[in-house]
Amino acid sequence: MQKILGDSAQVVDFMAREISLLNWLTKKLYLAALRFIPDLYDRIYKFADGRKVGVSARFLSSALMYLPFARLLNKFQPEVVICTHPFPEAAASLWKFLHAKSEKNFLLAAVLTDYSLHEIWIFGEVDAYFVATEEMQGELAAHCRAGQKIFATGIPIEEKFSAEKIFSDSAKPTILIMGGGLGLGSIEETLSELNKVQSPLKILVVAGQNEKLLARLKKLREKISHEVEVFGYVSDVNKLMAAADLLITKPGALTMTEAFAAGLPLILHAPIPGPEFKNAAYAVAHGAAIEVGEQKISAVVEDILKQPARLDKMKTCAKKIARPSAATEIITRLKKLLDEKIYLC
Repeated sequence: MQKILGDSAQVVDFMAREISLLNWLTKKLYLAALRFIPDLYDRIYKFADGRKVGVSARFLSSALMYLPFARLLNKFQPEVVICTHPFPEAAASLWKFLHAKSEKNFLLAAVLTDYSLHEIWIFGEVDAYFVATEEMQGELAAHCRAGQKIFATGIPIEEKFSAEKIFSDSAKPTILIMGGGLGLGSIEETLSELNKVQSPLKILVVAGQNEKLLARLKKLREKISHEVEVFGYVSDVNKLMAAADLLITKPGALTMTEAFAAGLPLILHAPIPGPEFKNAAYAVAHGAAIEVGEQKISAVVEDILKQPARLDKMKTCAKKIARPSAATEIITRLKKLLDEKIYLC
């Protein structure tokens, strides 16, 4: 969305150390805890999704995140605040509640970046919600107050992901392995497992910002019988998607959304407990993905590569649910709401 808005947009990592030491420590502690309690997020996610607990969780996050947001508000003096995470949304909502008649008032928008709704996103001070699907739109409408706008736009990504497929001069099927910017999702294990596939493959592996993983993958590459290319952080992942026949990844909503736009069939595994289970269910239900479950990834890959008609159908299904213009639609709607001064109503 920043490209659409141009230089007028300021993107802030609300959990960065320079914004708030408390926010940063919260994120670091959570990531560290995941190593010892893999289902920690799932426990929190389910616990906070109840109505009463959800209200308490919203209040707590609002109070903890309020001061960092207030500092940002004073610094940037925005007309529009767009939140893609419930923590800054909570802080912004509390500010609007406490300063309802302030001249600094702003239009508050929340962009939900998963394929399911959670109680922690629901605040009465949000002027406009942007959600992934019409089903989420209807579910959210049942919880919102009168006057709040809810739009089913899809999850915003760069439109370059919907470019035409790149012609590959390789006769081998091309498999892309990713795990988001942090390189999560058992990437090493997946690469090792693909070594069991008998038919020749071309494998593209992205480690993201995980330097240690990148080093291990380069060593592991020497033991793999297939053609393997290893990448660290890449800014043109759209080109890798355009060149691939299959994407193996955990069901992160942004990666899935980019794959839909690219018409790239998904093999989903190693979900982070919580919303990623629902993300996977959405993609599978719409025919764009296969969930590994208890199967071996090598067996799933061999099976789907033997069914070119099914693979083509998955590509069609992915394109059918793609919404590559979501970012443009969100900005267009926000400009209209801003012109109407809806946040002053």
